Amino acid sequence: MITQIAVFSGKGGAGKTSFSAALVPLIAHEHDLVLVDADVDASNLHLVISHSMQTRTAFLGGKKAQIEQDACTQCGLCEKLCRFHAIHKQSAEVNSPLQFNVNTMQCEGCNLCAFQCPSHAIYMEPKQDGWWFASRSDFGAFYHAHLFPGHENSGKLVSTIISMARSTAENAHHSILLVDGPPGIGCPVIAASNQSDIAIIVTEPTLSGIHDMQRILDTTHHFQIPSFVVLNKADLDESNAARVHAICDESDIPVLGSIPFDPAFTQAMLHAQPITLYTPNSPSSIAIQKIWHNLNQTISL
Repeated sequence: MITQIAVFSGKGGAGKTSFSAALVPLIAHEHDLVLVDADVDASNLHLVISHSMQTRTAFLGGKKAQIEQDACTQCGLCEKLCRFHAIHKQSAEVNSPLQFNVNTMQCEGCNLCAFQCPSHAIYMEPKQDGWWFASRSDFGAFYHAHLFPGHENSGKLVSTIISMARSTAENAHHSILLVDGPPGIGCPVIAASNQSDIAIIVTEPTLSGIHDMQRILDTTHHFQIPSFVVLNKADLDESNAARVHAICDESDIPVLGSIPFDPAFTQAMLHAQPITLYTPNSPSSIAIQKIWHNLNQTISL
């Protein structure tokens, strides 16, 4: 049996990854844990979770058009059809004849040129968009990834590592699959929501934090994922903190707890440790321990 818990925030900087890291030793103390960092565009959970990489696998997220010059009849149809202006007639070398070539930086991999080429001279070649890693942490299996800057298909990469993590988790009697989700509400978040049993939304008492909390709650509601809220840095603005509680009460969203602003979080990061390991008796660590207890009580993990 696998319970997949996804931690989201709707925005960057709310403390989602710090909170996820703080949960890791608490969960691992009671359950078999498999950990996923699904923020593939800017992965950073590995900075505070001690681990050793076991395998590194190329991620082939998309395809780019290539032209087989010996088969090309120079009809120019591909250049006319490409709305991304990725195909141009030019010389490959000085004093060489003109021929059609693909600018892979502009090619979007739509396959139209290959589909329409009358001489079947164009084919789609897989391109590497990043790496994904299978690692072993002190707390269990750990899957994370790196998407190359400017490359696409981050949602597909998220799906890949979660699929591998679930395969690992299935080998245990009762595993918790903890997913440190991406910020925002886009494709990577939707991919990270897939098969999630619980969503924990980390927010902060600011106007942007409240706005983005509501957006991600709309997203998890759409996918019918039971959702809970954690209020981080709760004591920085009491009026906005009260507003978070009011919004959650109106929507019947349980608030698992509040975490006070605590400079020890920064010190824990500097020492590359979850705060619940670095200072287990700090105010924020105690608050997170209560949040984990509340979640355990609520859903009987």
